[in-house]
Order: sequence, then C-alpha cells, then structure tokens
Amino acid sequence: MKHTILYIATLFLLAACQQEELPLGAQALGYLSLSAVEVEASDVQLISTRAGETDDLIVALTPEDGTTKEYKYAETISCPPGTYTLEIYNKAYKDKADAAQHYYKHTKQVVIEEGKTTTIEEQEQDQEQPIQVPMINFGVTFTANIAYFTDYSFSVTYNSTTRNIGTGETAYFDISDKATPLSYTLSAKNEDNEDVETSGSYGEGTEESINDGTIYTVTYSLATKSLQVEK
Repeated sequence: MKHTILYIATLFLLAACQQEELPLGAQALGYLSLSAVEVEASDVQLISTRAGETDDLIVALTPEDGTTKEYKYAETISCPPGTYTLEIYNKAYKDKADAAQHYYKHTKQVVIEEGKTTTIEEQEQDQEQPIQVPMINFGVTFTANIAYFTDYSFSVTYNSTTRNIGTGETAYFDISDKATPLSYTLSAKNEDNEDVETSGSYGEGTEESINDGTIYTVTYSLATKSLQVEK
C-alpha cells in the first residue's frame, strides 16, 4: 500500500514538473516597465512621454555577454532574464545625420528577472521620481527685430563647425569640451543701407561654460548695437 501511495505521489510530482516546463524552443522571459519616463527637452522643460514624445524614442538593451537589441518604445518590453545596459535615446541621436535636431539619451544598468516585471523606478534611489531622458547636446537660437534690417546673415561657430540660422531657428551642436567657447557673427544692412557687423563669443569664462541640455539665445540689441547671450 505504501508503495502504491508513493508511486501515485511520484506521478503527480512528475506531472507538475512537466506542466512548469516551457514548450520546446520557447524562451523564458522577464518584463521591463517604462511607464514612468520623461523627456527633458531643455534645462527647464520636461515633456511627459504620455504627451506623444515616445514615438521618437528607441530602447536598446545590451546583455553582459551578448549584442545590443533595439526595441520600439513601449510601456512594457519583454526580454530574456539577465543583467542589461539600458539605453533610451531618440532617432536623431542614433542617426546623428541632422544637425538641426536635439539628442536625448539615458543609460543605466537593469536586472530583468524571469516571470517578473521590473520597473526602472525600483532600481533608482528616488523611487518617487520618473526616469528623465536628458537632452545631451546644446542649441543656439537667434532673435532680432529683422524689420530693422534689409538683409542679414547670422552664423554660429563651435569646435570648428559653422552653421547659419535665421531668426527663430536653432542650431544644435555636440559638446566636445565644456571649456570650448562658441562664437557668433551678424552681418547685415540696416534701413539706411549701412553695413552692420558685430560678433561675440560665449563660454570662455568659468561662469560661462557650455552645458548640455541648454538652449542659448543670441539677441541683437538695437540700444547697444551688439549681440547678447541669454540661456
């Protein structure tokens, strides 16, 4: 009788183990929740991913012993369990083909467990705050009362790269060194057909270092006939 009971118990245990096994060829998965992510559009502006910014975001996961796999942004991503380097960035950062684009990127380590949903907030020191994907380049925009000019040209130079922009337009640059200054030049003709040319620079002093995630506004002042920088 004891042998019969033991035999039946063994059958139940074997059946239970077989039910837990994955089908042949199937892979165990864990889940990564990205529901609390914000895009930091500049040093003063945050845009929630729920406002439509997720369409441009790419999620890249690199395992410790594997190759990087990219995913289209989704609030929950399924992947094999393990330790990953997580990168979240926008398409402009990946392509780096358009200088008129701001770049976003966030990098951190995450651990994905089988059958569990891991949230990024769980692995941050401050679990109350959403994950911010910061802007990692900087921009320069130009403003002026163009009615004062009959013709004008405005250029910005940073790290040997020069870009021409009009009023209200923004040129973006990758930061090579925070100690590297930017320079700018305005060449124009006023209403009296007189030549107006003025230039300046920013970032040469310790209090004027170039910072990522910042839009610098260069304004032409009619009062001083000079260019001024605000950020």
